[in-house]
Amino acid sequence: MTRLTVKTIDQLLDGIVLRRSVQLDLSSVEFVDPYALLLLDLAVRYRRARQLPLRVQWPRSHYVCGWMDDMGFAKEVRSFRGSPLEPHLLTSSALQPITHISKEEDVSRLASAFDLRLSKRYPLTNESRNALVKVMLELFQNIPQHSNATGKVEDPHGLAAMQDYTDSIFLAVADMGIGLRGSLSLRDKLAPISDKGALKKVVFEGMSRFVDPGHGGELRRIAQLVRKWDGLLVIRSGEALVYMDVEQGDVYDVPFFPGVQIAVRLPRRVFGIEGAPVDN
Repeated sequence: MTRLTVKTIDQLLDGIVLRRSVQLDLSSVEFVDPYALLLLDLAVRYRRARQLPLRVQWPRSHYVCGWMDDMGFAKEVRSFRGSPLEPHLLTSSALQPITHISKEEDVSRLASAFDLRLSKRYPLTNESRNALVKVMLELFQNIPQHSNATGKVEDPHGLAAMQDYTDSIFLAVADMGIGLRGSLSLRDKLAPISDKGALKKVVFEGMSRFVDPGHGGELRRIAQLVRKWDGLLVIRSGEALVYMDVEQGDVYDVPFFPGVQIAVRLPRRVFGIEGAPVDN
């Protein structure tokens, strides 16, 4: 596998989580998107929590190794045996390294930090910045509000990361909390529901665990914005995944993994970004 993306990461996840393979072979990988990177990070944490062995073989690509290191992934796997990551001399294009999200009061600060990193690279207008920060706030808030709504998860490991490409901005958030089905199960008088059913209720109907109509609806609003802006949205929870782009939007079966993982990819033109990044 040469590319770890929203479309391919589940193949690797199935092996190291469900089949409990002791080998994480990344040697042939030539590209990793932020969503795949966060799922790899959580998979490593998942195995560590269960004291399962894991041997890591790093990409042969020096650039990919440099990017993963700069994004903060390398330090997550150093407690496992495997080929050590050699020091890299190449400067990667890492935009926003993996950041932890835990408390709701930190959400605004984190969104501002992400915005600042992007603004240093591009001359964003106030309108563009406000639009992007709005998306960040909606995504980040889901972790402290819903990932441990039962109070039974010791640490849901909320994470976020961001990367820019020639045509788009890619934002990813992820956790290992109770998932959408677990959150909706706390709603009064709601019949038992599957992961697929929970995704449909949350993303397409705007349902949340709160009966009060003034609460919830964040992911539905994100989905509407992504469609409006001709972007890509992936939301994964448990054994189900929503994939939505300009041409399609449906729910699919995937290998089980706890929590909620989200990818949002938006065209740079939405934010008025033209040309190459500015020099810092």
